[in-house]
Amino acid sequence: MSARGRCTPGARTLERQRAVGGPPWALPSGALLAASMAQVAGAIALAVAARDLASGAVYGSASLVTAHLYGLAFLTLAILGAMLQLVPVVIRQSVAGPWPAAGAVTGVGLGGVLLAAGLGTGAAGLIAAGGTLVVAGGALIGAFLVRALWRAWRAGTLGAAGAGIALATTWLWVVLAMGGLMAANRVEPFLATDRLRLIAAHAAVALVGWIGGTIVAVALKLGPMLALAHGHPVAPGTWAMACWNASVPPLALGLLVGAGPLVAAGAALLTIACALALWFTIGVLRHRRRRAEAPIAHLVLGTAVAGGAAVAGLLAALGALDPLEVAVPVALALMVGLGAGVTSGHLFKVVPMLVWTGRYAHLAGIGGAPKLADLYPAPLATAEVALFTPGLAALLAGVAGGVGWLALAGALALVAAALCVVVAVLVVVAGRPRPAAAPLRPAPAA
Repeated sequence: MSARGRCTPGARTLERQRAVGGPPWALPSGALLAASMAQVAGAIALAVAARDLASGAVYGSASLVTAHLYGLAFLTLAILGAMLQLVPVVIRQSVAGPWPAAGAVTGVGLGGVLLAAGLGTGAAGLIAAGGTLVVAGGALIGAFLVRALWRAWRAGTLGAAGAGIALATTWLWVVLAMGGLMAANRVEPFLATDRLRLIAAHAAVALVGWIGGTIVAVALKLGPMLALAHGHPVAPGTWAMACWNASVPPLALGLLVGAGPLVAAGAALLTIACALALWFTIGVLRHRRRRAEAPIAHLVLGTAVAGGAAVAGLLAALGALDPLEVAVPVALALMVGLGAGVTSGHLFKVVPMLVWTGRYAHLAGIGGAPKLADLYPAPLATAEVALFTPGLAALLAGVAGGVGWLALAGALALVAAALCVVVAVLVVVAGRPRPAAAPLRPAPAA
């Protein structure tokens, strides 16, 4: 009989679980640690750019560095690192082997840093190298995701969250294509399209489609799981995801060609999506089995801020507000308030889950393993939320109102909040919490 034929049912179950599991825990944890460091760098760049943004100078080198450190080196790297572990849980299909996955996420993270440095210094070589690494790494991980999603669709395990991840992956491909064109055009101009319109369309696809779309899709599963919520309404989340993704084409196309009605339609759909997402999140809160922690707090805040940004964009498209005055606060609300906030909040829970599963899961039930809750850095998470919330409010108010010192104060608070995230990730990855007591065993019979 073959070795496969001699496997017990329990061994075959373990083999199947490993086949659809994520990579070794050190890979996604390392990617998330690098991403959290990039957030600190992005927040510092934002502080440097804060006064310029408040004065209306939106296309300076510090602004470009901020956008790409946040958007690529932090948010995209963090999303891809988390997806390596979370996507197999959601769709029951593995994404990629450890080495190809490591190469892809390294390309995105390193490329994002090089691209930001090139845009900040005007060095064409850094822009070309960084852009190439980002496109290559992003395309590779995008291909892995497409393959996993296709297998899930054929196996019937895709589900609503998997469909949302598939849509977000589509927007990732669009972002990569547009970003590659813009980076190439920066080195050797050849595009006749208005630069600001192209930037606006690119930002809409990146912030709403790729980053926001992924957050909404993953939140359908991860939000209730982290809050231990049962019996919450699911339909609002599913409809939120549908409206969210439907808003991207009219937003991007309208911004690209300067069609106000299209932008208004997209902003209206995004407003509805935010309202539905907030309804879903409140339902999770009402049915939670543990106190509200950083992930759910940031999910509520980020959804509300994104809704406010959508309303502001709608009013600007209808002519009630000046589009030029609204554009930067809206982009910051989506990038920092929704993207950075929700991602930071979830790192406080996702990294402990990765570390506990990889380092301690085999000790569960026999002693020597800490409880998963013991790895949650509650003081740092509380401090991060307390710094991030007023910091975001001050930043948005300062930029919208043209008050440079207020925007700078808000950005500095966001630097402190980002430092809390880095320290928390380091503590969880490098720390060794006290193990829980071994379970009591019944005394042997006389």
